[in-house]
Amino acid sequence: MTIPEWQPEALEGMLILLLCTLGFTAYHFLSHDPGLEKRFLKKYGPEKGPTQQVFFQRYIGMLTIGLLPAIILWLFLGKSPLAYGIGVEKLDTSLLWIAGLGAIIIPLNFFRTSSPKNLALYPMIREAVWSKKLVFQNAISWIAYLFGYELMFRGILLFGLVPLLGVWPAIAVNAALYAFAHIPKNVGETLGAIPLGIFFCLLSLHSGTIWIAFSTHIIIALSNSFFSLRAHPNMMIK
Repeated sequence: MTIPEWQPEALEGMLILLLCTLGFTAYHFLSHDPGLEKRFLKKYGPEKGPTQQVFFQRYIGMLTIGLLPAIILWLFLGKSPLAYGIGVEKLDTSLLWIAGLGAIIIPLNFFRTSSPKNLALYPMIREAVWSKKLVFQNAISWIAYLFGYELMFRGILLFGLVPLLGVWPAIAVNAALYAFAHIPKNVGETLGAIPLGIFFCLLSLHSGTIWIAFSTHIIIALSNSFFSLRAHPNMMIK
């Protein structure tokens, strides 16, 4: 077997896939470290400790999955974040898509979130009594995490791999990795991530930015979290 000749144009794609792998690996092992869980429990107690760990998981995810890979690509390849969908192209189109999808998602989540299967997982913060401050902190941490998440998936991975692989192979890789990222949750969310991932990719390519996918993901997460909180028999907003 002969070693294939090095192709300089493949450098960006290889670096992107490596950064994605390392970012998710760091996120998983840092955020689920048993020693870290014990320290949160010791410092904040049995109720606040898990809450602080959820916040830590989201902010460390924003950093390792999205921000650090973007900074590394900028430093080593000189690639501006604008090259990965952080722009304002077709802003009016994006706003129309966000409004239309929100009008569909919010009512669906209102009726779906009261199921026992959903309430067993959501809201991820399991405190019995939520203050307005906790509701706000939950929303901000979700937004931060999802920015890093979408910056990687619909930004760096998608816009970075399309020139190398072509549109549909890049979408296939994106949807596959997006589904793998949902495996720790459950089989339903993992399988559902495949068509959702393809849909988000198409919207991102259509608009030239990550903002439709990012905003829609926020609507899904925050409406699910809020409606699950209201429907949960053992939780209330103070």
